[in-house]
Amino acid sequence: MMRVSGRVPVCCIALILVLTSASAVPRLKSISDLKTIGSGQSGHNAALVLLHWFATTVTIDNNNVIRLSFDPDSRHYGSHHYGNYEGILEPLPLSNARYRYFTVGNINQQDSLELPSYVVLFQREGGNRNRIIIRVREENVGSTIDQVYTTQHYETSEHQGTRYDPDHTYRLTVNLLRQIREFPVDDNRMNSMTNLRNRFGSSVDDSQLRLIRDTWGSLACLGLLLFIVIQEKHSPAQRNHRPPPAARRNTDFVVNIPENRQNGRSETFAGLHMGQSNGVTLKVTTGPGGKARIVWRKVPQHLLRQGMMVALYKNGEDEEVMASKSIGNSESGSHDTCVPLNDGLQVRLHEVRTVYCFWSRRGEETCRGPEFHNPTAVNITEYSAKLQLFVKDGKACARLYVHKAFSEWKTDFRKSWVGFYSSAQKATSDYEWWQWQWATKFKVNPDFEDPSYDIYEYHSGMAVATGVQARFMLQGELEKARTLTWGA
Repeated sequence: MMRVSGRVPVCCIALILVLTSASAVPRLKSISDLKTIGSGQSGHNAALVLLHWFATTVTIDNNNVIRLSFDPDSRHYGSHHYGNYEGILEPLPLSNARYRYFTVGNINQQDSLELPSYVVLFQREGGNRNRIIIRVREENVGSTIDQVYTTQHYETSEHQGTRYDPDHTYRLTVNLLRQIREFPVDDNRMNSMTNLRNRFGSSVDDSQLRLIRDTWGSLACLGLLLFIVIQEKHSPAQRNHRPPPAARRNTDFVVNIPENRQNGRSETFAGLHMGQSNGVTLKVTTGPGGKARIVWRKVPQHLLRQGMMVALYKNGEDEEVMASKSIGNSESGSHDTCVPLNDGLQVRLHEVRTVYCFWSRRGEETCRGPEFHNPTAVNITEYSAKLQLFVKDGKACARLYVHKAFSEWKTDFRKSWVGFYSSAQKATSDYEWWQWQWATKFKVNPDFEDPSYDIYEYHSGMAVATGVQARFMLQGELEKARTLTWGA
């Protein structure tokens, strides 16, 4: 009699694990399903806005075939190849067709500038963590998309690096994409919004529809979509039936509505002066990876009770918010943004203006901090030249100021070099790996003029951080200048 072994073959175990992993990604089949996920945080808002952009950008034919309007291999719209190394998604099929995963929506990539400004704004507010993942099927007749996912990176506080969070990964059906496509851009007609409200059974009334239209302008239908998903999700009926959020998630949420400039209106802040600070300290410092960190101190309780947010701007003249954070009841704190550190960045404190219910936006400016500026240049001993350490897009850079009367500088500096060091305690030979350059190979900066000096620059690939220093060597290890270490 044949005896059957109780052991399960290894290949069967692997197959079971694969099927379990693939089935673990839940599917979202309708807008109603969207109401069951997320917590209303800025990251969830950013995910919805990115998803809306994607759904209205691709084409879907009558056979439910999805086709791209751009080439993800060319890194358009912040896209790049995704290897599924976490094993969150099912393995690629083995067939005659070629399958590949791509992610879309990284606003730190150069080609992400193709994304609409409102998508970039929401991505920044959500920490640039949200992504669309697509599975592309490539054949001789062309490429199609057969799977679409929404996901996000772990929060930096969770110390998971750049991995995607499986608890925030969902597969999207064609039906859901079709429903989202019914909320077009550039249509703020009341009859269109009324039809959408009735079509998806929202409780929003006519006065609320008009408020959404007036606030969102040409993006009114997108605003209505967010309202339907978030308002319905947080209505009492929904609240009694949804599971409690995970312990790590913050239940405080704000939908920051982009400023409406379509009709010529913009936010104005009258009567504001730097001296009107109410004792508040606001500043930009260096965060992880060369990104800007917003710091606030001593915000009075009477302001906190009104609701306040800190916002980051390119400089003191600019009015476009690059990143923002509602500070809740924290009179002091900090917020690490995804904005690369640059000269001129400024933090301002704003009231949080409630538009409707839980929807809030930037209100009147209360005070502002000083612009962030690079440290001053130091003299190169015995020569009519100076060395400056500065930051450009989060990277440590060096600038040489050569006096216009110092015409023979390339001869005198023919063996000179500048190196970057992680701290002042490092030995001369212990500069960061390949982070140095010959002085005569510094490039002219045509946009930076000085009546007394010719200016040359070198941009390293080293992220600026606290303690970084630049040093000028005349030849070998003969040091002639060193900058102060980079502050926090």
